[in-house]
Amino acid sequence: MNLENYKKISSSLDKNIKLVAVSKGQPIEKIHEIYQLGQRDFGENYLQELIAKKQHLPKDIVWHFMGNIQTNKVKEICINSDYIHSVSREKVLQKLTNINVKNMPKILLQLKLGDETSKSGFLPEEISRISYDKPLVKQLNIVGLMGISQNTADQSKIRKQFSQISKLFNELSKENQAFKFLSLGMSQDYNIALDCGIFFPI
Repeated sequence: MNLENYKKISSSLDKNIKLVAVSKGQPIEKIHEIYQLGQRDFGENYLQELIAKKQHLPKDIVWHFMGNIQTNKVKEICINSDYIHSVSREKVLQKLTNINVKNMPKILLQLKLGDETSKSGFLPEEISRISYDKPLVKQLNIVGLMGISQNTADQSKIRKQFSQISKLFNELSKENQAFKFLSLGMSQDYNIALDCGIFFPI
């Protein structure tokens, strides 16, 4: 979370695009410094770190959980998050249907981009199936998609993958008005993500 890099990215974004500052591993003081600049959306990868930071930071921060989700921690992640970007497996989806929390966070389904075996995510046809189940979408507060590009320096590959998820998102949002958010891009490829209509550059 480099301050100069943050200023550069945030100043280049349109008003309808929300920047999520990834704060994992960052000290409270650094997060508060960026908060003072007007940043309100922060992303964490680990539940315990998220819980610890929430206790020491302003209440109006919007917390985005972006890490791998263990099924035994689903309820606690829901309780402590405003958005969950990384719902990537059927088991997690099933667990979400069985929990009872006062305020369900906004859920984004992770699309598998690229063929890396280490990367998780739903296939396009799986996401389409889920999106057409409107009672489920409403129950789980599913509001969009998330994608992480392949780890490559080849910008044409990244652009192709971002275009793939952007196309799917546009198709789904026409059929289901609940789909409003597309979470895509990191500091090294956010400029490509912007070309694909991103709503949550990270």
